[in-house]
Amino acid sequence: MVVPYTSNKEKYLESTDIIDFNSKEISDLAELLFAESENSLDYIKNAYEYVRDRISHSADAGEDAVTCSASEVLAAGHGICFAKSHLLAALLRRKGIFCGFCYQKLILDDETAPVLIYHGLNGVYLAEYDKWIRLDARGNKEGVNAQFSVETEQLAFPIRPEKGEEDDFVVYPEPDAFVIKELKRNQSRAELWENLPMELAYHVFDELRYEEIAESHLDQLAQLYMETFNAAPWSDEWTFETARKRLQQLLHSEDSFGLCVYQGGQICGAVLGVLEQYFDGPMYNLHEYWVKNEMRGKGIGSKLFAEMEKRLLERGVKNIILITAKGDATEHFYHKQGMGTDPDMVFMTKRIGD
Repeated sequence: MVVPYTSNKEKYLESTDIIDFNSKEISDLAELLFAESENSLDYIKNAYEYVRDRISHSADAGEDAVTCSASEVLAAGHGICFAKSHLLAALLRRKGIFCGFCYQKLILDDETAPVLIYHGLNGVYLAEYDKWIRLDARGNKEGVNAQFSVETEQLAFPIRPEKGEEDDFVVYPEPDAFVIKELKRNQSRAELWENLPMELAYHVFDELRYEEIAESHLDQLAQLYMETFNAAPWSDEWTFETARKRLQQLLHSEDSFGLCVYQGGQICGAVLGVLEQYFDGPMYNLHEYWVKNEMRGKGIGSKLFAEMEKRLLERGVKNIILITAKGDATEHFYHKQGMGTDPDMVFMTKRIGD
């Protein structure tokens, strides 16, 4: 069964530097294909067949240039499987159709290159059927016959488990970070063919990487902070600018300390606070702590907290203090990390100027 990576469907409609469906060329093509379609389902089929048949696979066409973004693929008229999936996603998202990315691990070539690499295709939500399906716009040739189908999936390549090939029925909202890295890093298809991704960033769930927060992290962290706290249960009204200002002020405080955690090559959480001197040594005033909404509940927050404690101990810190809303999910989280309520302290506030 094909399933989405996140329940936040809006993620499958986003325009990005890679899925740049606001470009005039993609917008014009989407409008043309839509005008030729009877309904949204017919549009999905028409867009899919356009990318499959009218946009060449770079290897089939003997093209050596590497394309990546949807607009690059359309302008060049070719792309490898990953790149073609970016164009199809852009065309569908342009018309409000939820579309993401799926991957399979396949042998590159049984005879000449018997190595396992990843192959890219799309996951598309069919509103009429309330279901996700996979579509492979790689491009047909002898031995490859992918088709649009609602009921019976017909992709470009069958999976052969006995050879180590693997299927993945998850629909990811963004192209995999490792895939994008290789498409951008390699200057020619000949070079890319030596460096095709053998692992997905999305699959590296247990390999968390930590970095101490620096100025270079601020833009990414501000975006993540805004998305996290503007969602339930907080429902704040941060803008990118106010979120960045908040984090910048904390980062530039004397003796600030923060960690961000990477999962699969992407920042997915952070903690930021200030070491404050007390009579018996420094204590850590934990000001901000957040984890990407769709990553919550997977243990990342607890692992980040443990890493923070370890690094604070190395700095001679024996006490952590914080302020959080009483009775909500964050108080429960901090209790689980061993934080307690101090009966000798009280948090007081007064609103002025009203």
